[in-house]
Amino acid sequence: MSLTTNQNFLSPIEFKLVLDRLPNVEFFVKSATIPGINSGSTDRPSPFKTIHEPGDKLDYEEFTVGIICDEDMTAFREVSDWLVALTYPSDFSQYAELGSRPVGSGGSVPNPNGKGVKSDGSLIILNSNKNANVTVKFTDMFPTAVGSIQLDTSGTDLTPPTFDITFKYGRYTIEV
Repeated sequence: MSLTTNQNFLSPIEFKLVLDRLPNVEFFVKSATIPGINSGSTDRPSPFKTIHEPGDKLDYEEFTVGIICDEDMTAFREVSDWLVALTYPSDFSQYAELGSRPVGSGGSVPNPNGKGVKSDGSLIILNSNKNANVTVKFTDMFPTAVGSIQLDTSGTDLTPPTFDITFKYGRYTIEV
């Protein structure tokens, strides 16, 4: 087994997120967490001790991104409208905005206009030269939560407010 030839550390501040369904989120992304993967295990009893066997399916953690809120709340409205249309729209026109064809690679043809129930997305991590180095590709993403936006007049600096978006997805792959 050979050791790595690349001695550079992964940059935690150089990345971008691309989602077909949410074009404004890409520009305002502030933070992202690459989700963990785990599997269960099976315990097999024996007369002397319990033997642990590997699990048979993977469980992916949720994907959460932090977004800087723009002045018109465009990114917040994009994901909120998507979530409302997925869950409990107040009229049929909201649900109709999802489109009839899902976006994603889960056996469906991608919809070029970015509409649909699910969307594929990529977290692109840049190297020390600001070139794309590692791509984490998510399939069949959909939002499950949009965080709150805190407004506070007692602050002394002009830090823009942020909010979190939490996604579920089918799976992800890492490409270098």
